[in-house]
Formats: sequence, structure tokens, C-alpha cells
Amino acid sequence: MSRMLIIDDDPVIRKIGQAYFTAKGHNVITAIDGKDGIERFRQGEYDIVITDLMMPKVHGFKVIDYIKLTPKGKNIPVILLTADVNEPELDAYDRKAFEDAYVSKPFDIPVLEAKVKRALKEFADRDTD
Repeated sequence: MSRMLIIDDDPVIRKIGQAYFTAKGHNVITAIDGKDGIERFRQGEYDIVITDLMMPKVHGFKVIDYIKLTPKGKNIPVILLTADVNEPELDAYDRKAFEDAYVSKPFDIPVLEAKVKRALKEFADRDTD
């Protein structure tokens, strides 16, 4: 299946995400905050990234900016996890069109899985066009 990077400062979300997506056949790597996420992204090859928004050290938007502005990251879908989809900052960021999907917390893991499947399919379809 896919190689996935999950970046979240909440250890429960990392553990649940890793266990669930590993059981579904994905190869999952986790990062404990934005800085760790950027480092793991630099070191690895991923098909999709799931990142939290509000994290210590490096904010989720900075993580997305870093990923999307790298040659290997511009064609990788990023799903943003956020506790507040009504955040003014998120509205401004949406207009920049960097994130490929977002899921509000708390979330159901099958909803996140559906977003992952859709994003992977959409990005795969872009590569064949």
C-alpha cells in the first residue's frame, strides 16, 4: 500500500493512526511535532502526509509549506488535522490552496481513511494525466 507520515503532538492520535493504517496495509511513520515531521519527511519517501495544525516547535502550516515547496513534496497529498475548522487562520490558508484535505478533531478514523483513499486516488489520477 502507501507510505504514510503522521505528524501529531498527541501520542494517542499517533498510536491510533499508526495501528489502524498499519492494519490496513500502509507503512506508517510517525513524528511527535512539526520539527520532527519535517526531519522525517526529509529523510523518507512518502505517498501521503497527515499533519496536525497546532503543534509545538513548528506549526502545521509551516510543515505543509515546507512539504509542498520541495520537489518531492509538491505531488504528495497532505491531510490537515485540526481541532477548529472555523479558525480565521485556516480560512486564509484555504485560499492559498496548499492543503489537499482537512479533517476536524475529534474525528472518526474511518472518515480519515476515506479522505486518505480519496487523496491518494486523486493524486494518482493527476500523475496519469
